[in-house]
Amino acid sequence: MGAGYNPPVAEAVEEQLNVYDEAGEVVGVMPRGAAKASGLAVGAVNALVVNARSEVLLQRRPADKENGGLWDKSVGGHVSAGESFDRTLVRETGEELFDDPASSRVALASTPEEFAARIRSGAARDAVVLQRAGLQLNLRDVRHAPGRAGVRNVLYHLAIYTGRTELTLAGFRPQPSEVDELRWASAGELDRLLLAGGLAPNMAFLWLSHGHALLKLARARD
Repeated sequence: MGAGYNPPVAEAVEEQLNVYDEAGEVVGVMPRGAAKASGLAVGAVNALVVNARSEVLLQRRPADKENGGLWDKSVGGHVSAGESFDRTLVRETGEELFDDPASSRVALASTPEEFAARIRSGAARDAVVLQRAGLQLNLRDVRHAPGRAGVRNVLYHLAIYTGRTELTLAGFRPQPSEVDELRWASAGELDRLLLAGGLAPNMAFLWLSHGHALLKLARARD
């Protein structure tokens, strides 16, 4: 078992996850807790969503979750057994932002050209439009255990997505078990949260590595 991660007993009964070799190939399926403790890579998706005012959608993690109380990316989740990264992203976005894994207000573009066309068509006015921005293999993640009871390390293959929406906060219905609060934050507010330690560690990584490209999406013409 990998060092640095001590899963609670409850995680042993959670969903089955894909596990991967270092090259990104699926090599098996394990229960969530065992997968995260195995030393093998676990699949995950993270999305950052921006609006035309250059504000980034953040979610606050519940206190009883990893990185509890910190501000985190717009959407995040683990790749369940048999799922692709893209399928997981669509499901998790529906669950976390609309409390519906099959929400019709989630659209994933397969190419940058399709993404741009959807923005021009006005699709972002009442939906979250997303595109794949990258795939980070073998990311050594560092996170607070629930209740700040120690530090956890998990190896991830992380698919990163960026997106655009013009929905107000009232247009979302966040999943109560996963999201305490949503907010829109300007680039300056995000910078200050990062420096003050108010961001989850992986959100800090995403903001530093993809923030520049994300803010360009805010200026895309709809």
